[in-house]
Amino acid sequence: MTVLRIPRQIVEEMIAHARELDPCECCGLLGGAGGVVARHYRITNTVAEDARAVDVFDSANVKQLGDLSATRRAEVAYFMDPKEMLAAFKDMRERHLELAVIYHSHTRSPALPSQTDVGLAYYPEAAYLIISLENPAKPDLRAYWIRDGRITPAELNIV
Repeated sequence: MTVLRIPRQIVEEMIAHARELDPCECCGLLGGAGGVVARHYRITNTVAEDARAVDVFDSANVKQLGDLSATRRAEVAYFMDPKEMLAAFKDMRERHLELAVIYHSHTRSPALPSQTDVGLAYYPEAAYLIISLENPAKPDLRAYWIRDGRITPAELNIV
C-alpha cells in the first residue's frame, strides 16, 4: 500500500485543530497525489447542530446519536459540513489532487478506528488518520486503510 507522506507543517496544523476544538472532535481532509499530501482542508464538525448527522449515524446502525445531547454528540462523533466538503473536493479537482486522507480526532481515546469509524468509512481510496489527545502533551497520530470493514495500518512518513 502507499506510504503517506505528510508535511510537518500540515501535521502541526491538524494537531492545533484538534487541540482548539477539544473536547469536541475535529475533522478535515488532506489532498495530494501519489501518497504525498499537498493541501489541508479544515472542515467544520456540524454533528451537534445538523439533524442529518443523527439520521446518518442512526440509520447506519453504528452509534445512536439521537439519544445524546448536542454537546455530547460533538465529543464522540463528527459530521463534516457538506458545503465545506464539496468546496474542498472542488479545490482538489482544480489543483489535480485526489482525496488522500480523511482525518478526525479522538479526544479521550486512542488513535484507533472505532466501530463507528469503520462503519462510516465510505472512501476506500483515502486513508483515515486519527489524532488522539488521550495524552494532551503528546498527541498520537495514526493512519489506516479501511476497506470493506477491514482495518490495515497505513505507513505514515512526516516530512
